[in-house]
Amino acid sequence: MKTYQKVITSFVGVVLLTSMSYAEHIWVGLYTKKSQSTQKSAQSIVSRENIATMSHAIEKEWAKGYFLIDLEEGDRTWMAVFSKGTGYTAQSFYYSGNWTKFEKMIAKKKAQGFSLIDIEYGDGEWVGMFAKGVTFDDQIYTVDKEWSAFGKTTQAKWKEGYRITQVEASDGKIVGLFAKDTSLTQQSYIYRDDWDGVRAVIKDRWNNGYRLSMIEYGEGQWFVLFAKDDNLHSEAYNGIYGWERFRKEVKTYWKDDYDIVSISSGWYD
Repeated sequence: MKTYQKVITSFVGVVLLTSMSYAEHIWVGLYTKKSQSTQKSAQSIVSRENIATMSHAIEKEWAKGYFLIDLEEGDRTWMAVFSKGTGYTAQSFYYSGNWTKFEKMIAKKKAQGFSLIDIEYGDGEWVGMFAKGVTFDDQIYTVDKEWSAFGKTTQAKWKEGYRITQVEASDGKIVGLFAKDTSLTQQSYIYRDDWDGVRAVIKDRWNNGYRLSMIEYGEGQWFVLFAKDDNLHSEAYNGIYGWERFRKEVKTYWKDDYDIVSISSGWYD
């Protein structure tokens, strides 16, 4: 286990899916384009074979003034997305193969004023990304064993005024991050076991004025979160087989003034 820390005082949908055979692994990117009066963020993306080498890459990006905004493991590859202009004032990164120790670190970081902005599981390690300077309040997390149980938990938290900020499903756990004052309203979600089903629902929700705020895969299901948000000019997503092909496509979105929101990986069934 290791802890790393850095301290510093109308929708448009696009999808590209390469032809592929049954049950192949794909990388999925979610992108947004802000209003014309808002400057595009400076971003970078790196890949490594394991979490130990990724931790060193994260420190190098921190030294360049970037903050880690998303981390994903899939098909024996770790990917990290970094951005400037996040509003964060400090960041910390921790991983452990022991869930109990990981929970203790969440509590420790919370006492230090950090919020858990993202959680990932891969290669037997739970990974937490923490930050100060977030735009939400009163963060909590929940742990369920099945998607149906997570659905009931989510309904209960919505009634209490919480909104979903992140979900990670792996190692027999479905972990949900919730917070208040997120500016997100009218959240809804779906989970499907096939990518084509996901694409059909996204198209329908876009037609009904929802934004796509999260795509995740775990425990055999694609989890897709939607919300109402008037601050976006347009958004897009893609699903592509092969990390190198995906990376090239990311650069195309950057050239079109899109920012990466998140990346995920799963199976095209």
